[in-house]
Amino acid sequence: MEYLMYPPTVKAMAAEIITACDDYLARKIGLEPLKQLILHYASTSPNMLFNAQSFNPTILNRIGKKRAAIIEKLLDGYQQRF
Repeated sequence: MEYLMYPPTVKAMAAEIITACDDYLARKIGLEPLKQLILHYASTSPNMLFNAQSFNPTILNRIGKKRAAIIEKLLDGYQQRF
C-alpha cells in the first residue's frame, strides 16, 4: 500500500493514519510498515502530529480512541526532538 509521506494538512495526515491503521487491522500491511509510517510522521511533522505532551486534538478527534491506542503503543519510547 502507498501512503502519502508528507501530507499537507493535519486532516490529510489523520486520513492517512486512519487508512494505515485500518489496513493493518485488515491484515493488508504488517506491523513494520505501519510503525515506519508513524515514526516518519513523528520525525518529519511533529507539529502536525503532536500538541505539547499529547496528540494534536484534530488528529485525536479524527482517528478515534482505538486507533490512537495503536499509535501510542507504536510510539512507546519515542522521544521528540526539540
